[in-house]
Amino acid sequence: MDSLPEQHIEDLPAATREAAYKKVAKVFLQRQQPGTDSEDEVAWKAGFGSAYAMHHQLSAWGFVGLLPLNRAQPAVKSKPPEMATGGKACGSGPVTDLPPATNAMSIFQRSIEKLSVFVERLPLRQEHRQGERFVMSYAKSILEAAEPGESFGYMEAPPDVHPDEHGNISYTLDQIYRRVAGGASRYPDDGLTAAIAAALLTDATTDELLDALHLKPTQEVRTQARVLFEGGTDTTTRRDSLKYTARRIAALIRGYPTGRGKRDNTASKEWHSAAWVVQERLGYEYSDEEIARWLNEGNAFLPELKKSRKVTVDDVRALRSLDLEPYLGFKDLLSRDFKPY
Repeated sequence: MDSLPEQHIEDLPAATREAAYKKVAKVFLQRQQPGTDSEDEVAWKAGFGSAYAMHHQLSAWGFVGLLPLNRAQPAVKSKPPEMATGGKACGSGPVTDLPPATNAMSIFQRSIEKLSVFVERLPLRQEHRQGERFVMSYAKSILEAAEPGESFGYMEAPPDVHPDEHGNISYTLDQIYRRVAGGASRYPDDGLTAAIAAALLTDATTDELLDALHLKPTQEVRTQARVLFEGGTDTTTRRDSLKYTARRIAALIRGYPTGRGKRDNTASKEWHSAAWVVQERLGYEYSDEEIARWLNEGNAFLPELKKSRKVTVDDVRALRSLDLEPYLGFKDLLSRDFKPY
């Protein structure tokens, strides 16, 4: 471990450096306390997450003096997780770096700004149903430049102006509005459609939106809305749902299009973090049974699963099959002659 390339603590960004020093200080204090705290307990108290991560960071930062005295003893031989598992994990695959999502920051910000403007102008909007069309109009300030189709309109008072005690309304020129046409279509306009879709894809439910925007939502309508958004019990409705379609578009844009017959293989945050620690334990040559017992003894991992049952060996094998590295270069580090204890 002493041969690892150093990432000197003073070279870290200011906020990261301050947090690193606090962790180092906590390890130092734990080392001064009499007792029998295990390396895992010291790591958790110092905020590292695991003994392996603590040893790796202390060595990389140059604080080898804070490592346990028996760190060089060959009691445990570490090796890459794929070797410890006895074969290639069924859920593994090549790791491909993706363009950072920050590349699209200006695009996302532009979309948020457009939605913000739409929401601000909702009080100026009028909409009704006529036959099989949604008919919409909206008010614009007379000083605001007209867009195509808005050259004709009707003057109206500002929406926030009220009559005085004599019933008279007065306002300045810059407060005058024009009612302009917004179009008529079988579907709501693009602005409202985008707002509804964005709300659903963030934290809103179909029932919330139905209660706010539908005249009289029946149970049949509520069920239909949920199926259109999330899909039903059959494959066809799931594939055609808004949520699934949005995910497929996102996967395509990210460079890995999904297709029929491909497994979902989704891992929640809870399972992702548990998969990390499983890889660490496999590096120490713990058996699946030992890992399952260790996960059940602590409260940090898989708390939702453990509300209903214990972690099983099959769960450990499923976590192992994800083959998710705690950090880039993790397996390369394990392949070296590193004795963590």
